[in-house]
Amino acid sequence: MKWNPFMAILFAILTGISPVKAQTTVKGHVVNERGDGVEYVSIGIEEDDGENRSSDGEDQSASVGVISDAQGHFTLTIPAGRKEELTFTHVSYQTATIPYTTYADGHELTVTLKDKVIELAEVVVSKKNKPHTLSGKSWIRTSTAGFEGDCKGEIEWGPIFKNRKDYLLTDIVVAIDKCEYEECLLSFNCYEIRDKKFVNVLNKPIYQRVTPADNGKQLSVSPAESVVLKCKKKYCVTISVVDIKGKGRLSFPANFKSSYARHKVKGKMRKIPGCPMIIVKGYEVE
Repeated sequence: MKWNPFMAILFAILTGISPVKAQTTVKGHVVNERGDGVEYVSIGIEEDDGENRSSDGEDQSASVGVISDAQGHFTLTIPAGRKEELTFTHVSYQTATIPYTTYADGHELTVTLKDKVIELAEVVVSKKNKPHTLSGKSWIRTSTAGFEGDCKGEIEWGPIFKNRKDYLLTDIVVAIDKCEYEECLLSFNCYEIRDKKFVNVLNKPIYQRVTPADNGKQLSVSPAESVVLKCKKKYCVTISVVDIKGKGRLSFPANFKSSYARHKVKGKMRKIPGCPMIIVKGYEVE
């Protein structure tokens, strides 16, 4: 089976490769208010859409970023000339920012994220209702695509869809074509797209561990909270690899349905005519 090189090309486009000059290396630990390490936090400097070039003509607008590990530790290399604040984001916590003057000397940081105040809405679903397929109802496999190498947490990818009614999100199903890593951890997310911006509708992360034993299988995950997808709103359900053991790649059956591929740290996204075969299910809300 031939590997689709699309994601490798897209990764290069979204990441941006630039010459290495004098840099600042920032190391640190992200914790919550109880002192526990916070896993897979997106850390970086957001992209600047305006003109911002150094005296030698180098583009200073490109964003930089990294993902913390399972214990909340991180190392981030910042190009010379960048003096913006660092942004720390995680689905379960309030976004935190650290000014340049705090990290400029390169000493190790401890960054504390504050808990979100979560208000769960009351949802009524009829017992007579059957689960509806909200996206992926008529998938026709055309190729394979996915992630390869050390792309932990950076690129997320998934289908775009709208609903004719309000639905309670119950299941996200993805087919695994082939996992060559010893083990990898998938992260699932759900966004409402507002004016080309991704607004997270989850308050708790969704993870699924994948090994070669899952090759050829369909894996299903469910949110640990009540998430209502509103009528006529545009949504995108994404998958990304946030942790890996070993080397290799992870591929999914794919087709030509429109989707978004997005750099989680930098915010850059591309609408593309290809998509992993993700099925989204839910119950109609009364």
